[in-house]
Amino acid sequence: MHTLRHTLLVAALVALAPAFAAGQLCNDNFWKNDSLPDNPMGAITVSVIPGLCEGEAAAQVFQLGGAGPQQIEKVSVGFGSGGGVNGNIAVVNVEIYDGITWNAGVPTLGTKVFDFEDDVGGNIQLTSTGINEFDLSNENIVVGQGTDAFVVAWRMLINFNGTCAAGFSSNFFTDNAGLFGCTTPSQESLIDIAGQGWSDASTVVVSGFPLCPLFFNGSWVIRACTSDVVGGTGQFVNLGNALTGNFAPTLNGSGSLAGGASFTLSFASLPPFTSGIVFLGLTAGNLPFKGGVLVPVPFTQFSLPTVGGTIPLPASMPLGLPSGLSLILQGWFPDAGGPKGASATNGLEMILP
Repeated sequence: MHTLRHTLLVAALVALAPAFAAGQLCNDNFWKNDSLPDNPMGAITVSVIPGLCEGEAAAQVFQLGGAGPQQIEKVSVGFGSGGGVNGNIAVVNVEIYDGITWNAGVPTLGTKVFDFEDDVGGNIQLTSTGINEFDLSNENIVVGQGTDAFVVAWRMLINFNGTCAAGFSSNFFTDNAGLFGCTTPSQESLIDIAGQGWSDASTVVVSGFPLCPLFFNGSWVIRACTSDVVGGTGQFVNLGNALTGNFAPTLNGSGSLAGGASFTLSFASLPPFTSGIVFLGLTAGNLPFKGGVLVPVPFTQFSLPTVGGTIPLPASMPLGLPSGLSLILQGWFPDAGGPKGASATNGLEMILP
């Protein structure tokens, strides 16, 4: 937010076609912090935040409250225009983080477990004015693994409706919970500000001025649907943190993690005709390594044979491993285009049922 601009209050139709219905269609749990109805209908006053620039992001913190591990099914965000104009668009990315910690009011987001741009490819288009919803049920995104909160962040990539210097007539909006005084709850609505990083919208100061309540107020209209993660076949969780050079290798898992069952680890987009090393650990350390990030704290490693392109590795889970155990893997491969001659896959967490 390079220039402070007053919150723009707009009357907006927040039920678009297709109508947002996460409050009614969530399998297990519906998460929202805003004060708008679960399924808004008709003209409702919201606050478009014109000062959020391209590259910056809005996020909501959701406290799990003992709900246990959750799989993300759907996410949504409010995108509106002054006067409730329909049809304005922007290009965004969605990021999901497992956990958050605070130090003197400054947030540090937990492990990024999903990034649409990196994990799916391409971007997401938002349309004004309303709550835009997206289905992520096929992405196997799990949060709440040893944490008590998760964060859904929407990053503005391209906004066709203004400039950073003059402000954007269409942007993410809040529920406009009040006009007098700062009504933004503490440690709930976050803003990633260029040059400043993630901040609590209720307390952040920019250029000597507090954002709330003159430039920001209320709670971001950011929501999520989740389903409970229980028993069954366990989970494969993509931990991100890939390091790329000329190649962008990936590591994925499929099949059942139940005792004695079969599963497959698949390495793809590998440097051709080269061998690699897979590190295996029980916890994530995210340690600096060869110009990138070594995701697991390794207790062992094993070599891959000379491969090229894609290699599936059929395997079976040994019997007798304790329920709830996590195994974290990451592959590293020689790559002349890498920061220190290597490329790495994302980390992959295998969580036993």
